[in-house]
Amino acid sequence: MRHTIIVSILISMLLVLQLNAQTNTVQKFSLQEAVEYAKKYNYTLKNNALEVLAAQKKVNEVLAMGLPNVSASGTFMNNLQVPTQSLPNFLKPTFVGSAMGQAEAAYRQQNPNATPQEIENVRNQAAAAVSKEIPDVINAGFGRPYSLTANLDATQLLFDGGFLMGVKASKEFVNISKINLKRNEVETEVSVSKTYYSILLIKTNLELIDANLEALSKTKYDLEKIAQNGLMDKIEYDRIALQYSMLELQRDKLKDDSKVLLMVLKLQIGLNVTDEIELTDDLLKMYESSKNNLISLKGDVTNRLEYQALSQAIRLNQLDKKRYQFGYVPSLVAFFTHQESSFGEKIGDIGSKWFPGTYWGLKLTVPIFDGLKKNALIQQSSINIKKAENDRRVLENAIAQETYKARTTYERASKQIAIQKKNFDLAQEIYNRTQLKYNNGLGSSLDLANALKDLETSRTSYLTTLYDYFVAQLDLRKATGDLNK
Repeated sequence: MRHTIIVSILISMLLVLQLNAQTNTVQKFSLQEAVEYAKKYNYTLKNNALEVLAAQKKVNEVLAMGLPNVSASGTFMNNLQVPTQSLPNFLKPTFVGSAMGQAEAAYRQQNPNATPQEIENVRNQAAAAVSKEIPDVINAGFGRPYSLTANLDATQLLFDGGFLMGVKASKEFVNISKINLKRNEVETEVSVSKTYYSILLIKTNLELIDANLEALSKTKYDLEKIAQNGLMDKIEYDRIALQYSMLELQRDKLKDDSKVLLMVLKLQIGLNVTDEIELTDDLLKMYESSKNNLISLKGDVTNRLEYQALSQAIRLNQLDKKRYQFGYVPSLVAFFTHQESSFGEKIGDIGSKWFPGTYWGLKLTVPIFDGLKKNALIQQSSINIKKAENDRRVLENAIAQETYKARTTYERASKQIAIQKKNFDLAQEIYNRTQLKYNNGLGSSLDLANALKDLETSRTSYLTTLYDYFVAQLDLRKATGDLNK
């Protein structure tokens, strides 16, 4: 028993360790992998995909209007007081005529020689007597205390022009939902890429800062020893110590920025902020592989999803206009009803006998005059079409301007990056020579501090230009619609 408990505890510990190991697994992402992951798991894109699905279900809802609609219903009724109807006594003439005939026959039997006038008087007297006894109105209760009715109804739309246009419009609405999904995918790719580039920029910057700190650390250590022995002015050491401290502060800030951006990236691609991830791409290597493939995309306005969305909106407005125009066309509906009814004086009598009733028919609806409502709706649709066409022309100019700006920025960044790299290499070389001279006693700490400051400035400019290059490349691909492919 004790042995079994120990084994169970060990197994539980192993499972916990395995679970923790799985939980702490570091996920690695290249830029392309991060983008693809975001397109699958980004929560905004998931909602957009659900909107596409909802739009497709909306099409089914519209189509259902043109399919047979069948319904069944049942009604049970307990007439606590059977309704009464007041009706003209259609039996009274029969009773009066019968009484007149009987009175005439009796009078003739008693008076064979009666004159016509006497007979007429007898008839009138009989009619007057009966009329007093029989009312002119009958108050009759129609119905039974208990009743049960079952109905089966079916309708089928045979023709309705507005319905046909509604089906087409609902399908076009699905296309708009798909375009919106693709637009958000492009925006997600852009935002994920920019965040990814920012993290790589910080990573590259940190690597360069660490290299300079490592080299500066030795110089700082040597100067500290020399200053402690009184062989040099302490201000020389303080200058280097200040530069070293400023570099450390800059490094710590960049590390904090990197952590924040990593959390942003996790949210963008659909991970939890507590998940561990590692970026596998290298900013400098990415540039080396892309600098020989300068983008020469030609902008095509029809590739832009914003343009496609506006064109789709125009088509929807056109279908809307046709739908209102078809409102002047007659519509035809077929219907069928079967009914079974049962009545009784008691609940137990219900169902003992059923009385069927069945009928079918066609209903034709012809619009005649609606107070010019449809005409007003048609005019509104025409106005909306013109507005959308004007918006599309404005968008065409905006896209052309955006493409020109993006191409200009990209070309400028492509040229500047080589110059900034040259300046950075030169600043690094100056710093290395200044540090060498200083270590050999041929330079001052001020020269070394200035060389380091110039190196930091040139490094920042170079890396910023490198980041601008990738962002400009991304913006140009977006402006020309290349990201939509």
